[in-house]
Amino acid sequence: MLEKEPLVSIIIPTFNRAHLIGETLDSVLAQTYLNWECMVVDDGSTDGTAALLERYISQDARFQYHKRPDTHLPGGNGARNYGFKVSKGKYINWFDSDDLMVPEKLQKEVMALCSTRADFSVSKSKYFNHKNNSFFNYDFRVSQVSFESFAVDYIRWITSDLVVKSDVVKDICFNETLLTGQEYNFNCKLLLKTTDLVYVEEFLTKKRFLSDSKQGKRDLDRLHHHRKLFDTHWLNYLDLKDKAKSDKFNRFSLLQCVLSYFELKQNINLPSQFIKELKDVFPKRYYYFYLAKISQKFFGRYYKFYLRLKNNEVFKTYRFSNIT
Repeated sequence: MLEKEPLVSIIIPTFNRAHLIGETLDSVLAQTYLNWECMVVDDGSTDGTAALLERYISQDARFQYHKRPDTHLPGGNGARNYGFKVSKGKYINWFDSDDLMVPEKLQKEVMALCSTRADFSVSKSKYFNHKNNSFFNYDFRVSQVSFESFAVDYIRWITSDLVVKSDVVKDICFNETLLTGQEYNFNCKLLLKTTDLVYVEEFLTKKRFLSDSKQGKRDLDRLHHHRKLFDTHWLNYLDLKDKAKSDKFNRFSLLQCVLSYFELKQNINLPSQFIKELKDVFPKRYYYFYLAKISQKFFGRYYKFYLRLKNNEVFKTYRFSNIT
């Protein structure tokens, strides 16, 4: 290992994954790039996670085991933020405790970052145990990446795909009040700060599909999916609307909320501020929302009025979008 190779901090939040995280840590051990530290941050596991980590730490001092302190809220977001706080790497790679790195992941991403001096790199993930093999459609070019293209349009990646300079994200944190969509929110905030990236167009993360995971539940339960989708876009809208100053983002976010509201057959309590925001963002068309409510109640159909509210917007609104 050369002294000039920058340290990469791999931050892995975990909760009751003792039966799976060993495979993840083995994939870290198998990395061809050697200058890393791997920090597992436990969010309150009650299984054998601590004992398992003791064994890994005794074998390799590059592993660390931390427990999320009460200064951070329970959940993966708090664990990620604490892991970043105690990390020392020039580069950060947040990773999930049930997924796997291919052996060359860090080597290829660090080489790409060092050769281009970009702020962050993006690679690709695919399922290794699910018939829908590719996690996203990664068909994009670096020149197409912007806040709006990620937040609104077709470009997506997940946190495991991201290796980023620690200095770039020192003032960006995961929103610990979000229960879903935290990665989407984080990457939106990152792109508001910088779009200086290098794209490593290879599948470097092998993602595990679990029916009891947040994404697994959303994939298998349409109603659960739409409840989470509503929360994701509403809370992300509140968090970013003033920073983004993007009418396109505002319209997209509220339309996603409206779509989920009607897919749930109105069986969700709208936030008290929602109608006001709808009127502000759609001042000449918001009344189509009320017409859609009436139409669905009496005729079981809402989509015609939803399309009139949308009014030829060029972006898509997804009935089943993969927002993590």
